[in-house]
Amino acid sequence: MRESLAGKRVLIVRLSSLGDLILVLPTFKALRDRYPDAYIAWLVQDSLKELLEGTEGLDEIIPVRLLSVTDKYASPGRWFQGLRGLVQGLLETAKVFRQRGFEVVLEFQGLMKSALFAFLNRKASRYGFRNARELSPLLLNRPLFIRDKGRHAVDNYLQFAAHFGCPTAEVSFPLHIPKEAQDRMDRLLASHGLKEGEPLIFICATARWQSKFWHQEGFARVADELVERYGAKVLFSGLPAERAYLDGIRARMRHGAIVAAGLTGIKDFLALLRRCCLYVGVDSGAMHAARALGVPVVALFGPSDPRWIGPYGQRGGVVRVDVPCSPCNRRRCRQRTCMLEITPQMVLEEMERVIGRRSPLAEPRGA
Repeated sequence: MRESLAGKRVLIVRLSSLGDLILVLPTFKALRDRYPDAYIAWLVQDSLKELLEGTEGLDEIIPVRLLSVTDKYASPGRWFQGLRGLVQGLLETAKVFRQRGFEVVLEFQGLMKSALFAFLNRKASRYGFRNARELSPLLLNRPLFIRDKGRHAVDNYLQFAAHFGCPTAEVSFPLHIPKEAQDRMDRLLASHGLKEGEPLIFICATARWQSKFWHQEGFARVADELVERYGAKVLFSGLPAERAYLDGIRARMRHGAIVAAGLTGIKDFLALLRRCCLYVGVDSGAMHAARALGVPVVALFGPSDPRWIGPYGQRGGVVRVDVPCSPCNRRRCRQRTCMLEITPQMVLEEMERVIGRRSPLAEPRGA
C-alpha cells in the first residue's frame, strides 16, 4: 500500500555535493506537486545552501557547517576538525529538529554522517537505501530502497517519490536563478566582448577529484577548435584556487578565452551556464547543472560510472575509453590512464554528435 505525505512535516537529508543536490531536485519537485500541503525542509551543507535558495515550494533550508570526515586522503588534523564539526552540527540541528517535529525523513545521501542527522529525528519514519554505505541503514527504520548503480542516480532517487504515489514520468529540475544574478552575469560577459547572439561554450576543466583531470593541452586544443570552427567564445569557470590552472589552459590556446574562476557565487555560476549553448568538460557538478538547465553536454568520464551519474535525459554526450580499471571511483590516481587516453578528436567527434541541429553551433563558421 502506498503511503501518504499529506499534511506531514518532511525533512530531506542530502548534505552535498553540488551535483548530487541537483540530482535530488526532481524527487523534491514530484513530492511537492503531489503533496502541496506537506511541509518540506532540506538539510544541506552550509556552503551549498545558495543552490536551494528561492526554490519554489521548498518551505525551509536548514544549513549545517561540515567538513569531510570520510575522505581517506585528509590529514589527521583535518579529519579531527571535520569530526568535531560533525558533532557540533549534530548538536545544533538536534535543537532545530525538536522544534520542527519532523514526521518523515528522506535520507538520500547514504553515509553514516547523513544517517546520524536522520537518526536525530527518533520519532520520524526514516527512509533510505538499504544497501547504502558505512552501515548507515542501521540508523533508519524504513530502509526500503535499493541503490542500483546500473541506473542513473535521478531514477534511483525517484524511488522515494514513487513510494509515496507521485508520478515520475516527467522529470524537471526546479533551479532558481534570480534576475539580478542573470543581469550581473550578462554585464560580465558583455565586458568580455560577448555580442548578442554570439555562441558561448562552457568548458569545465576541473573537478574535486584529482583522478578526473584531463590535460591542459587537450582542453586548449578543443577550445581552439570550437573558436575556429564555429566562431564561439569559450568560458572557463572554477574556484578561486583553480585560477592558475585555468590560466594555464588559456596560455596554451591560440585564441582568447574568458576565465571566470572565483568571480561568481552559485547563482551567478548558474546564470553564466544558462547563457551557454554547450557544456564541454569533466564529470562534475557543473555538468549536472548544465543538464538541469537544458544545456547539451559533452562530458569526459574516467573513474566514475556514466550509468550512475552521466548527463541525464540526453542521448550520448559521454567520452570515455575502455580500460580494465574504469570505473574505479577513486579520487586520486597516479596514472589516470582512463582520462589521459582520451584524445581531443574523440571529444570533438562526440560534440558534433550531440549538438546535431539543435544548437547555434550546428552551422560551422563560414558554412
